[in-house]
Amino acid sequence: MKPMKKFVFLLMLLAVSLSIHAQKGIGLGIKGGVNFADQAIDEIDVKSVADFHFGGYLNLNLSENFGITPEVLFSAHGTKWEELKVDYDYIAIPVMVRFMPVKYLSLEAGPQFSFLIKAEAEEIGDIKDQLKSNDFGLAFGAGVHLPVGLRVGARYVLGFTDISDVSEESIRNRTFQFYVGWTLFGAK
Repeated sequence: MKPMKKFVFLLMLLAVSLSIHAQKGIGLGIKGGVNFADQAIDEIDVKSVADFHFGGYLNLNLSENFGITPEVLFSAHGTKWEELKVDYDYIAIPVMVRFMPVKYLSLEAGPQFSFLIKAEAEEIGDIKDQLKSNDFGLAFGAGVHLPVGLRVGARYVLGFTDISDVSEESIRNRTFQFYVGWTLFGAK
């Protein structure tokens, strides 16, 4: 088994184990949504293309107002560079610190670690060898958490890593996400 697959498997195993022994402050859920991604590149017109993400999360409620939510997501990104469409797929691991200033509303921020699993350009094919395999960024946003376990929110991920291995131009990912989630077990 490849190291990334082992890592994701161990994270999911930990999440399942914690959900089985769920206490009031721990919960396990699923989420999915839409991505609007592009890259910050000087002197190139880049347009976002709608794509998707899905995965699981773990609620670790530290108090009534604070918590930590690590997630494991498959995150597809599509962009257009001038007239060339480029598709990227990542395994993203955001670790969000949540603050709930009022009941049902949370503000969140934290680091996101992403691992490139596919990169293709229209009419060119595989370009994965031209990109760095890891991306690091900061994610921040807000969400609404309903008592039945339903959650909806929006998040912006600001990439810090220059993802290109071949260009002298700096290329950094930027992603706006809308999501819907449902806490299946444990703390909502």
